Amino acid sequence: MKFFTNSEFSADIADIIREYFPNEKIEKAEADEDCQLSFFVEKFDNKEEYICKFDQAEEKDEIFFDDDWSILQKKRFTKRKSKICVYNCLSKAMNKTLAWGSLTGIRPTKLAYELKKEGETDTLSAFENIFKVSHKKAKLVDNILKNQSGLMNFSDDNYADFYINIPFCVSRCSYCSFVSGDISKQKHFIEPYINALCHEIDETKKMIKEGGYKINHLYIGGGTPTSFCVEDLEKTLSHIDFKVDEFTVEAGRPDTITKEKLELFKAVGVNRISINPQTFEQKTLDLINRKHTITDIYVKFELARQFGFEINMDLIAGLPGETFENFKHSIDSAVALKPENITVHTLALKSGSQMKEESKVSDNENEIEKMLDYASEKVADAGFVPYYMYRQKYVIGNFENVGYCLPQKQCKYNIDMMEEVANIFACGANAISKRVFLSQNRIERAPNVKDFTNYIERIDEMIERKKRLFLG
Repeated sequence: MKFFTNSEFSADIADIIREYFPNEKIEKAEADEDCQLSFFVEKFDNKEEYICKFDQAEEKDEIFFDDDWSILQKKRFTKRKSKICVYNCLSKAMNKTLAWGSLTGIRPTKLAYELKKEGETDTLSAFENIFKVSHKKAKLVDNILKNQSGLMNFSDDNYADFYINIPFCVSRCSYCSFVSGDISKQKHFIEPYINALCHEIDETKKMIKEGGYKINHLYIGGGTPTSFCVEDLEKTLSHIDFKVDEFTVEAGRPDTITKEKLELFKAVGVNRISINPQTFEQKTLDLINRKHTITDIYVKFELARQFGFEINMDLIAGLPGETFENFKHSIDSAVALKPENITVHTLALKSGSQMKEESKVSDNENEIEKMLDYASEKVADAGFVPYYMYRQKYVIGNFENVGYCLPQKQCKYNIDMMEEVANIFACGANAISKRVFLSQNRIERAPNVKDFTNYIERIDEMIERKKRLFLG
C-alpha cells in the first residue's frame, strides 16, 4: 500500500497505516496521484493544519503553538497530532478502532509520564479522549504508573544500572531472533569471549568511578547466562563487586540450572533469577526447540526456592499450535507456583527467526486476546499487579507484553529499562549502553556490535564508545 505525505513524520504515519494493514508492504509514494492515503500539512507562524484522506473518508485537524514551546516540544506535539489525525481518518474509513488507538510506540507508560510532566492531571482520560486508547488499555497504563510509584528516578542523572550480556544458549528457540550462539557448536569462542567481557567490565568500572555514577541494580542476561559452566560463570562474576539491593541473573532454561551454579550466585549476592517456562505444554516445548521438560521446570523452581531466590517467570501467548486451553493451563501452572514475577509476552514474529521464515503461527487475534484477558484476570485473582509493560513491532494483533508481580516484589531493573530513567552501563556483545539526560528528556546510546566474534576482535573500540558516551 502506498501513501503520500509532506510531513516530516512519514515513518510514524507508516506505523499507523501498518496497524490497519499488517500484511501489506507500506511504501511512501513520490506523488499523491499514485497513492491510497494522503496526509498533508500546511504550516503557519502560529499553527499547523492537517488533512488526511483515505478511500471516501477525510479528517481535518489543527494545532496552535504556545509562544514558550521549545523546538523539541513543538516537534513532539505536532507528531502526536499528526498521528491522531491519520488514525481518526483510518478508523472512520475502516469502521474499526484499535485497542491502542493512535499509539505506536513501544512504551505507552513513557507517554503517560510525559503528559504528567506537561501538567495533565488525568492521564487515563487523556489516553482515551485524545489518543483514542481503549478504556482497558488506558486503565492498564494507569495501574502500572500506580505500581511504579516511589520506584522511579526522575531527577538524578548519575543514577545507573549495570547490564552484562552472555549471548550463548543451549539451543535456539524457533521464535528467537537474537544473535546468540549455540554453545555446543561455539565452545572455542567461550574463553576469548569471557576474556574480552571481563576486560570491558573492568574498564567500565573505572568509567563509573571517574564519572561519579552510582550503580543501583545488576542484571545478567542473554542468551542464557547459565549455559556457561560454573567455572566460567565464576570467572565472569569475580569481576563484579558492586553493592546493590537487586542482582538478577537470567537462568532462563531450567535444564541449565544446577545446585553448584545457584550456590555461586548466592555467594556473590544474586537475589533474583529468571526461570522461563514459556509454556507448560511439552509438545510445544519440543516444537519450539527448547530442550527442557515440564518436570525440569518444577524441579529447578523448587531448587531455587531452597536457596531463597526471588523468581521471575516468562510465558508466551500465541505459540504455534497452542489453543486457549493450552495457554490457560500454562498460566494456571505458573500462578500455582507463586513466583514473585510473571511476565506474559505476546509472540513476536521477528525477522531472522525460524518461526518467521516458516510462518508456523496462528494469526487468530481473537484467540490471543482471550488468552491475554484470562492471564490478566487469573494473576489479579492470585494477588499479582501489573508493574511494567512494553509493545513490540511484529507482535500478533499489536498486543503488549506485561510484567506482573506480587505486592512490593517489582523487578526494579525492568522498570528502569522500560521507562528509560537510568543510565545503563552495558557490557558484552549486542549490549547497548544508555546515558539519560532527565532534565532535557534526552537519551544517547552506545551499542556494542552484535556478533560476538566481532565483539572479541573490536573490544577496545567498544570500550572507547562507552567512554565517549559517559565521560565525553
